[in-house]
Amino acid sequence: RLFPGESIPFQDWAYPWAAEPSLPTYDPLTDGFLPIEPSAFASLSPATRVSIPAIGLDADIGELAILDLGYARAYETPKNVVGHIPESANPGEAGNIWLFGHLESLIRGEGSIFHNLPKIPGLLREGQRVYIILETPQGEYLYEAGTTDVLHETELELYQEDQPTLTLVTCVPRLVYDHRLLVTAELVGFK
Repeated sequence: RLFPGESIPFQDWAYPWAAEPSLPTYDPLTDGFLPIEPSAFASLSPATRVSIPAIGLDADIGELAILDLGYARAYETPKNVVGHIPESANPGEAGNIWLFGHLESLIRGEGSIFHNLPKIPGLLREGQRVYIILETPQGEYLYEAGTTDVLHETELELYQEDQPTLTLVTCVPRLVYDHRLLVTAELVGFK
C-alpha cells in the first residue's frame, strides 16, 4: 500500500502529521456482500442491471449486436440502456466486462444513461469509495471503482484482464464527444 494508505484521509496526505487517523467507515451499501475467489465461478450469465449509488445511476443492461457495415463491422450503439459487449466477460468471471453508455444523445435520442459518469474521477480524487453493483440471475456482484482514464476515440481498444474487472465507457467532453472516459473497477463481493 502507498504511504500513508487508508489510515489517513486522502485530503490530508500532504500533511499526514496534522491529520487524525481515520478508522474504516461502515458503508451500508456493502451489507450482505461476501468476498469471493475469482476461481469460484466458471461461465456465468450476463448482467441485466447496473447501479452506481454514488452518482444516482440505476439502469438496464442490454447485449450489443454486431453490425455488418459492408466494409467493416461495428457494435450497435446502446439505446436508452447500458450496452454490454457480448464477447467480454460476465460478472464474476475472470476477464474484463465492457459496458458502454451515452453521455447524452441529443440528435438520435438514444438516452443519456452515463450523464453522471464524469463525476466519478472527482469522487475518487476526494477519497470517496465508488461501488458499482451488477445484477444477474445468480445474484449481485459488487465492484469498486479504482481508476479512470480519458483517451482519444482513436486510442480506445478493448483489452482483457486476468482478474474479474469492469470497465465503463462513455464519450466526453459534452457536445464534442471525441474522447472516451473509462472507469475501471475490481470485483470485491457477491450476494
